[in-house]
Amino acid sequence: MAERNFVKYYGWSAIELRAHGKSIFFDPFFRPYCGAHWFDLGDFAHADLVCVTHGHEEHFLDVPQVLKESGARAIATPSVCRFLARRNKLPQAQLLPGEWGQTVRADGFAIGLFPWKHRDINLVKAMTKAVFHGNATQLSWAWSSATNAPFYSGYTGFHVTLPDGSTVLNYNEGFNSKTTDEDLAQLKRQHPRVDVLLAGMQLFFIEDVVRGVKALAPKVVFLYPPHEKFHEMMEVKSAAWEDFAAAIRSECPQVQVVLAYPGTVMDLGDFSSELQAPRRLAA
Repeated sequence: MAERNFVKYYGWSAIELRAHGKSIFFDPFFRPYCGAHWFDLGDFAHADLVCVTHGHEEHFLDVPQVLKESGARAIATPSVCRFLARRNKLPQAQLLPGEWGQTVRADGFAIGLFPWKHRDINLVKAMTKAVFHGNATQLSWAWSSATNAPFYSGYTGFHVTLPDGSTVLNYNEGFNSKTTDEDLAQLKRQHPRVDVLLAGMQLFFIEDVVRGVKALAPKVVFLYPPHEKFHEMMEVKSAAWEDFAAAIRSECPQVQVVLAYPGTVMDLGDFSSELQAPRRLAA
């Protein structure tokens, strides 16, 4: 019997793409954080490849441990790979740096790297606000982001072509008001086939997510909230996740929508999904 190919969501921006006997993880993150703890290191120990979208701590801090535990190779921009080598002592054999516009080939996959735009974030302002309000968790995030992760590395998306020719594109947090229609059109020209779109949803960027889905025209969009618990800690509100899904279904009725919660698994054959309860629950 052929092994099942699937996408699984682990909370935050941590996603597994399992295909043809190999596992690609995007931004693996499992530590207790902002009151959430869904999975543990053992859930990521079978990684073969790890793709790092950027150097903010809730995307990066557990990457070195996953790489060391699994022996997986990291695919990221040169700045992230240099940080992993210099600060985390990862051997060069485990690092596969790629520039935007390049394709890294590994384990039968062709993985194209491309840039996306992050919403505005001011680290100095965040630290100042944390000190003023006495928010120890927020202050810890700001300080750790500045010192323990490659905070200012470029924001990178990944277009993965599987051995069977099907494709998965992870745009991470790129669906926001800073992303232009031309950005999306250029990405579509660069990667015309998008079967599965992994799309971060947050704050009130509903129209921007819809713009992205229209432009990239996937068969299915897998919606995940990269910062739900983080925004709760920062006392920042977001639109309901169901509102994002409803807007896509209304504007793009031909696109199947899967709303992901930690533990959601989507089959890559028929796009059916199920929720497998995490071994741990949010605190």
